Amino acid sequence: MRRFALAAVLLCTACAHAWSPFRSTSDVRAEAAVDSIYWRAVAHLSPNNKNGSRDSAVTLLDAYLKSPAAKKHVAEATTLLDLARDAQQLAKVQAALQQARADADRPRSDSSPATRDESAVKEIERLKAELARANEELERIKKRLAAPQAKP
Repeated sequence: MRRFALAAVLLCTACAHAWSPFRSTSDVRAEAAVDSIYWRAVAHLSPNNKNGSRDSAVTLLDAYLKSPAAKKHVAEATTLLDLARDAQQLAKVQAALQQARADADRPRSDSSPATRDESAVKEIERLKAELARANEELERIKKRLAAPQAKP
């Protein structure tokens, strides 16, 4: 009798994933469908997938986490969702930064060449004055270091 009970327990635990008297086939199918959503999202995040996108991965991960079925990868999906959203925000900031740099490099149409030349001359004069002050300070430092110090 003990051998029969042991065999029954082993049989039930061995078949827990494939079939169980306590799980309906619709539960297993729902879990498999939800699991496939997670893996599709992971595939969209793969750098080797040229057809994948972060937007679709975020949508799929959101659907996975909101699903009422049992889920195996909740922690991973939550982390991937946070990372994908952060990557989206970084991409937006990067695009805005590139646009700002392009706008800064482009000459303004309202400034005439004479105005630009005038501002360049002023900038050159300012830099020359700053260089002269730095040279004066350097000379003062050289004199102070060259002077013999009195020993106490």
